[in-house]
Amino acid sequence: MATFKGIKGFTVQNLSSDPTTTASVGQFYFNSTSNTFKYVQPGGAPVGTWASGTAVNTARRSMGSAGIKTAAIIAGGISPNFTEVWNGSSWSEVAELNTGRWYLKGSGTTTATIMYGGMESDPTASAKTESYNGSSWTEVADLNTARQKIGNSTQGTSTASIAFGGTGADPSPVVALTESWNGSAWTEVADLNTARKGLGGAGISTAALAIGGSTPTKVTLNESWNGSSWTEIADRNTARDEFGSAGIQTSALAYGGNPGSPGVLTELWDGSSWTEVADLAATCAGQGSAGASGSSASNIAGYNGSANVAAVEEWTIPDVVIKTVTTS
Repeated sequence: MATFKGIKGFTVQNLSSDPTTTASVGQFYFNSTSNTFKYVQPGGAPVGTWASGTAVNTARRSMGSAGIKTAAIIAGGISPNFTEVWNGSSWSEVAELNTGRWYLKGSGTTTATIMYGGMESDPTASAKTESYNGSSWTEVADLNTARQKIGNSTQGTSTASIAFGGTGADPSPVVALTESWNGSAWTEVADLNTARKGLGGAGISTAALAIGGSTPTKVTLNESWNGSSWTEIADRNTARDEFGSAGIQTSALAYGGNPGSPGVLTELWDGSSWTEVADLAATCAGQGSAGASGSSASNIAGYNGSANVAAVEEWTIPDVVIKTVTTS
């Protein structure tokens, strides 16, 4: 009778736990803990999934946000002015912004953050920037132009970030302005090729993306920033604004937003093109975002079309997928 060793020239490896690294792709083995035969398939974008995370303490939308999936911060929004910090296991309320705002943006970490722009009262846009040191907020240098619904370098820091696009007070005209933050002051630099508001962003102050938005017509435009100028690159598949976005210039994620009403669509950027991947579990727009790349991100709170929500969803792209071998 033929055996596996006789056919392949080696015996089946016996493992007590499933491998997790890409080096194991193609491996066939016996898991002695589950008493099953298994094999390892490649992970990647097609198998990325959203899963329920820990909800924030207070439902809100259009807040500022910063950080990564395991360490995030949100501040302001509609309607509370609370700041909440995520440490990977729970959300904690901390010091409030000095000036309550919504439609603002944030850059940095949970202990070194700036929040800038937004709207203080309808329809007045704000130029204010506030810096968070892990315990309190301090007002620092204003933006040169008061704006709300701006895009930003989502992985920027408290000492190096960019803010682009936006509008003064709806229905004011949209702008193409880009401003760069050096830790003490904002400086106007090269404009976007296309003025828009409600756009998403990704990256750092010298390598960023400006994604989608509205002119006021919703657009699929995608622009790349190299530290001195913007270049139009491959468009998104679906036009939308006020969506979540996270990641870096070569690996970004854009999710939810307004195609007319809050949506669930998720698109992944690999540095050259956008691919539709798994949808959010629930419709959402005006959400907060956190994420260091397109393979790891969070969709934080937002608006579901009828009410503000506190729900959080977490995105993960596994390196490998483990399949159990069956006889069926």
